[in-house]
Amino acid sequence: MRRLATDVAGADEWRPGSHVDDRSASLSAGLRHLGGHDLTSGDEDTLPFLATAAVELGRAATTVYDIVQVLGGSPLVGGLAMYAQPNQLIALGNPGGYRVAAVLSSTPVVFADSLGVHSMDATEDEGTLTDGDKRLTAWEAATVGYFAGLASFVVDFATEHARSREIFGATLAHVDAVQQRLADAATTADALVLSAREGAHGLPALAHAASSTWDVMLHGHLIFGAIGFTMEFPLQRYSRRTKALGSFVDGWIDQRIGSAR
Repeated sequence: MRRLATDVAGADEWRPGSHVDDRSASLSAGLRHLGGHDLTSGDEDTLPFLATAAVELGRAATTVYDIVQVLGGSPLVGGLAMYAQPNQLIALGNPGGYRVAAVLSSTPVVFADSLGVHSMDATEDEGTLTDGDKRLTAWEAATVGYFAGLASFVVDFATEHARSREIFGATLAHVDAVQQRLADAATTADALVLSAREGAHGLPALAHAASSTWDVMLHGHLIFGAIGFTMEFPLQRYSRRTKALGSFVDGWIDQRIGSAR
């Protein structure tokens, strides 16, 4: 899975003010070939394998299109959905789980990442999927794994930078404050990976993964300094993906809780 994710990871084509759809036919085909879609049954025995595979996708910051498809379609949040062109499905949260709807027409929206975000103009309710509960569980586990992969890569990347970057006659890794940030980031990322390998799912697991991964990104930016914000440097891609995907996850959680109330 790591080799596949690395081989098909595309260039970061997003620029401020642009609408970019990063779905990859090569990645989707590769996942089918490896049997990745066989892990989306939502069974407790397969969740750790699914989430662990998603960790590798997160480490390469690949498209999240295939993870979205585990749910059946992108979560609809505030009238927006990822990869939501006509004939695609979107997921509508409700207290009992969720329903899906077909996109009849939509408008591309400028967004903070390459998630193919569209505003819904017209949809048609498709009802509840027969395997909806299992799909929901599998999507939650895969999303936790993807966040864990994002965090894990940034910790490794920041550690490598701290060991090689010299300042005042020593490397950044010799600075106490940098060591503390690396330790905090590594502890958080390791906990996320361990959670993914256990198949963690549910709204609390989703909320924790999104929030904790953003904490790791903040540590990374403080270690890299201004260079971390440049478009030529990988860190901004990971922090953008964390914030953008987190906005959909957080919105989905809020809607599910609001509907339950």
